[in-house]
Amino acid sequence: MKRILWTLPLVLGVAACNKAPNSGANQDVANAATEVAAEADSSTEAAGGDQPPVIDASIAPGVAFDYQFAFSLPEKGIAAMQSEHARLCARIGVSQCRVVGLTFNKLRTGDVDADMAFKLDPALALSFTRDATDLVNRADGKLETSQVQGSNVGDSIVQDDRSVQAQKAELARLTAEQKIPGLSKARRDEISRELAAIRNALNRAKLERDNKVESLATTPVRFSYEPNETILGFGRESPVQQGLSSSSASLNAFLTFVALVVGTLWPWALAGFGIFWLIRRLRSRGVVAVPVE
Repeated sequence: MKRILWTLPLVLGVAACNKAPNSGANQDVANAATEVAAEADSSTEAAGGDQPPVIDASIAPGVAFDYQFAFSLPEKGIAAMQSEHARLCARIGVSQCRVVGLTFNKLRTGDVDADMAFKLDPALALSFTRDATDLVNRADGKLETSQVQGSNVGDSIVQDDRSVQAQKAELARLTAEQKIPGLSKARRDEISRELAAIRNALNRAKLERDNKVESLATTPVRFSYEPNETILGFGRESPVQQGLSSSSASLNAFLTFVALVVGTLWPWALAGFGIFWLIRRLRSRGVVAVPVE
């Protein structure tokens, strides 16, 4: 019994020593996980929750991206924002960013149709869109929609190159066959047609390959802008403004219907009034006899 009592503290001490390091390691892992989560949350908050995901270009080799963003901001600030985005592109430099399209239409209805198109260095496209969105946010606007599409152009280029090599080999074979002495005219004509078809296919393949290489070298970015004007302090998407817009649309439809009816019937009404007036004039002069019962 005494031996057991003496042994028990020793066993508990060893167990405590074995448990302490594991507990410390678990705590370190928990702390590290908390720091990583906090860092991710801060990065997401800094970048904006409505921004597209951050993707390192090194893990997407051969992928051509396409960015499309839609912004809403006060109507009077749309043209100014387009100028701000153009200046943002100019600060990057024309070798890495250039404007390739611009639209600004002020319609009779008061609506504004505006957009801008850019070509950017793929490594700078995402940061450019984030800076552009920050400019919109500071101008009392917001990012309505964002769309990023990626296409695996690199693998497609590799497959096209293999196809081109096979077509060139066939071209060489047919060219050699065409030079064989004593070849029939029918076969020579057939070879000529096949050679022309292969050369046309090679020309098309070259143009397609150049376009794909260009898509890897530059990233298209398109911004569209729409007004977010408010009525009575309510935003465009609020139920109150949607109700007011519906009422206005209904009133316009009613007035349009009334104008259509008046425009259709007034010639007949005018003709009827003229006939009635003419009959009254003739009766007053006694020209038209009034029947007596």
